[in-house]
This record gives sequence, structure tokens and C-alpha cells, in this order.
Amino acid sequence: MAKIDTTQTLVAPLPAWGRLAANSTAHMVEHLFAGVIAVILPLITTSLGLSLAQAGALASARTLMAGAASFPSGFLADLASRRNLLLGLCLGMIGLGCLGLSAAWSFPVLLIFMALGGAGSGGFHPQSLAILSAAYREKRAFALGVHDSSANLGEVIGPLALGLLITFVDWRTALQIWAIPGLAIGLLYALLGAEDGVEASERRDYRRALWEDVLKNKTVFSLVVVSTFRAMGQTALSAFLPLYLSLHLKLSGGAAGAYMSLLFFFAGVAPAFVGWVSDRIGRKSLIVAFSIASVVVIVAIPHLSTGPFLAVALAALGALLWALRPVIVTAAMEAAPQNLAGSIVAVLYGANMGVSFLAPLMAGLIADVYGLPAALLSISAFPLLAAVVMILLFRPAQVRA
Repeated sequence: MAKIDTTQTLVAPLPAWGRLAANSTAHMVEHLFAGVIAVILPLITTSLGLSLAQAGALASARTLMAGAASFPSGFLADLASRRNLLLGLCLGMIGLGCLGLSAAWSFPVLLIFMALGGAGSGGFHPQSLAILSAAYREKRAFALGVHDSSANLGEVIGPLALGLLITFVDWRTALQIWAIPGLAIGLLYALLGAEDGVEASERRDYRRALWEDVLKNKTVFSLVVVSTFRAMGQTALSAFLPLYLSLHLKLSGGAAGAYMSLLFFFAGVAPAFVGWVSDRIGRKSLIVAFSIASVVVIVAIPHLSTGPFLAVALAALGALLWALRPVIVTAAMEAAPQNLAGSIVAVLYGANMGVSFLAPLMAGLIADVYGLPAALLSISAFPLLAAVVMILLFRPAQVRA
């Protein structure tokens, strides 16, 4: 059996904790793209006269392509060498997507470049998580925790910074500026981010393990279903909460960005505490409880006016629905061998993004007919389904309790 070459030919591998700093910075840059959805999408919709269904389709294109890119990226993360080049390429695609959006004049062109940025985002995660998993075997949980926090920091900074930026420049210029971090960090990581002493799996062993330990694993499959419903709710809310704040509540771009940053802030600080709780009360109990609580908050939002109650609701939503992601990912990784980390991420993220693109489309169609408040109410069905599936499919022994 021929083993894939695992020798990195680029010089000067990063120093011990420099790898974590580099990947965390790259992850933060990747999540800055969330600001495009939270702040720029409503401006594009208004400027180019798009329907709400078309706005939903743009968000769906990003999510669909992210899901499609996750699968090959995850498989390569477990098999191939020179992952630094692949990770750098993914960041570069995000930068090029922003540049293309800034020059777009029609819906089809917007669709193409939103999809390009989505493909870069989807391809990034399996590469980055597999690189860190190999680099910090003894402190993997700490490394992945820092990595996840950096993403949430990007989602806080993104809407705030873009909201501030568009008070000085138009949305096209803002997108051109927004392309710089992805292009610059992607190039630097590709050139300077070589790994040292990586051992890849053999093709035949990998195919057998992938089939038996991931694709045929009933626990993993059930968690993928639960995760996908959660992701559908998050994806639709990421697109339609900004539209609701801007178009229904008539908030400025800066104010809408501030509200969304509040949501992302609590989505960032909550995962560590949520993980600590899940170790004590069990994964199933927490996923069910937080999913049902998310339904209650989503249903309440259309009945709240601007002010402290709306701010509290958005903060709670971030601490509930958004913070469930690492709990579900942890449960799935516990159900499969550690050397398949990239493939587990690929299956989870690929299914999430490959299916959750439907959620903004459905919400957009409902919004065009019944209005944005009705669209938000419809989105509450997704975390409700996640809770129902979790209750029906899992016995207490199947998820750590």
C-alpha cells in the first residue's frame, strides 16, 4: 500500500504556540465574512431592488457551497499533506468573494460570488481543525477552545466594524476593504504555515474506517440530523434577523450591526460554560433544553420593540442556539476514532451547510407573502425539530449522561 507523502516542503514550520495563534487569527478572519450577511445583505437588497426571496437565496448560496466544499476538504484533511496551502486557498476564496460582490450589478453575479465566499468558508474548518488536532495532541481541548473563541470574536467584530465602516463609505467600497484580510492572511498562511512531521492515513485503511466508523455509525448519523436542524435555524436567523431589524424595525445599519454583535458576543462567551454544564447533566438533556428554550425566544422576538428586551432576547438566543454547536460536535467526535477528526467535521459541517441552505429560501418565501415577523416565527420550527429528534432517536446510554 502506497502511503501518501506527508513531508512538508515549505520551510520554517511555525513555533509551538505560533500555530495556535496563526490558526486562530485565520479563523477570526474567516468569520468576518459573517458581517457581510449581517450588515451588507440588507443594503445590497435595497440598493439593487432584490426581493426578500432573492436575499434568502443569496444566504442559501453561501451555505450550500460551504456544505459542498466541506466534504472534499475534510477528506483531504485526513489524507493529504501541505494543508497550509489548502487553508490559505480557502481564505483567499473568501477575499475574492468579497471583491466580486463589491462589483456585482445583478442577482446572478451576486449569487456566484456569494457562493465562492461560502466555498472558502466551508473548506476552511476541516483543514484548520485537523491541523490543530495534530499539533496539540496533549492539549487538544484547549487549542480547539481558543480556535472556537476566535471565530466568535470575528463574528462580534464583523458586524460592528462593517456597521461603522458603512457610515463613512458605500457598501461596495466597504466590501473591497473587507476583502483585504482574507487575501493577506490566506497568502501568509500558505507561504509560512508549513506543518512539521505530519502523518497521514493510508488510503485503504482510511476508506474502511470512514465507512464503518463514520458513515455507518448510527450515533453519528443521529447527531448529524440534530445538528442540521439546529444549523437550519441558525442559518435562517443569520439572514433574516438583520433584515427584520433593518427593514421591519427600520434600524440603521450601525444599530442593526450592534444588535447582531450582541447576539454573536453571547454566542462566543457561552460555549465554554455550556460545555461545562453538558459534562454534568449530559449532552441529550442540554441539547433538548436549549433547543426548546430557543423556540420560546424566537417566538417572542416579533412581539418585542427596540430596546432592552429585544437586546436580552438576542443575547439569550446566542447563548442558547448558537452555543449548542460545540456540544453536538463533541458528542459526534466521542462516537468515532480520533484519527477521523477531519472527516467527522466534514460530515457534520457538510450536512449542516448542504441542507441548511433551504432554510433562508423557505423563510424568504414566507416573508414575501406574510411579512418578516411571520418568517421569524416559521424559523422556530427548526430548533423544535432538533429537540424532537433528540428525544426520539437517543436513549440515555447513547450520549454521555
